[in-house]
Amino acid sequence: MTATGLSIKAATLWLPPGKEGPAEGVTEADLERIGVSELYVAPDDVAPPQMAALAADSTLEKSGVEPNSVASLVHAFSYHQGFDMWSPAHYIAHQAGIIDGLPINVQQLCNGGAVALQIAAKWLVATPGTSSVLVTSGDRFAGPGFDRWSTDDDAAYSDSATAVLLGRTGEGEDFLHLRALEMVTDTEWEVQMRGSAEFTSVPLGHGTPISLRPANKEFRESGAAAEMVKLAVPKIHDLVRRALRTAGIESEDLSSIALPRLTRTMREGMFKPALAELIGPNHRYLEYDTGCLGAGDLLGNLVAIEESLDPGQYGMIIQGTGGYTFTCAVVQAPEK
Repeated sequence: MTATGLSIKAATLWLPPGKEGPAEGVTEADLERIGVSELYVAPDDVAPPQMAALAADSTLEKSGVEPNSVASLVHAFSYHQGFDMWSPAHYIAHQAGIIDGLPINVQQLCNGGAVALQIAAKWLVATPGTSSVLVTSGDRFAGPGFDRWSTDDDAAYSDSATAVLLGRTGEGEDFLHLRALEMVTDTEWEVQMRGSAEFTSVPLGHGTPISLRPANKEFRESGAAAEMVKLAVPKIHDLVRRALRTAGIESEDLSSIALPRLTRTMREGMFKPALAELIGPNHRYLEYDTGCLGAGDLLGNLVAIEESLDPGQYGMIIQGTGGYTFTCAVVQAPEK
């Protein structure tokens, strides 16, 4: 979508103070494939919505925006939020002092933060009388339901929370200008993350910890994974072209690129070669020490990419999730 006139006013990536090394059974070859040797781990007594509320408070304080002037709070998450039937978005809004703004929940795995930002952008475009929307994420990948090192063979997961305040350019300080936010999807590949297993009637009905590996193995051995990659590359190229066209720039105008915080193998073996076919191999890619942040990946990458840009420079963020949906955002650091 055209994002002219929209800017990120402030952003926070909250990471817990503690880290842990690999679990038993994780080999040196696994660590080489994953690309990190430690993951951020939140204390047992801090739930994801509480982490998101901390990030929200920090972002609102940085922005100077009054909480009750925020039109909506859109909260994205990938995993358990502390209760089985409730709305974490309402809790976070209440904790942040957003009493009248509409709380919305988004659950779309690692693309959740991107979808939440898209909702915020469309909200501001559709309702000229509103000035800001707060986007948050929060995930804690704790056992026994989740094994942060081994549940997924394409990612290892850190606990985190994020908060991004989206508003109108020129109304107060601008952290980053949002120049483009485009998405592409193909629901044919939703089977990748469920395989041929039966649907269950209760949470964690397939056992604990969750394992995405059997479905991924089935997907690869059927030939579907190779076919998906073959068809996905042209879609990613079209997505990037659309984002660059929307932003009104060329690929050589990009100063840095942020990729999904998946394994090193995924970044080096899939995303970088796919992008190099379109924009060339010599761009600066950001590196991370966190592993995947779940729904917070794109939102956390907004913080990281801002730190990499000089005034006036452009950055691109690529994000994706199983299903599948890919996102491409283009941002620009304000001129000082």
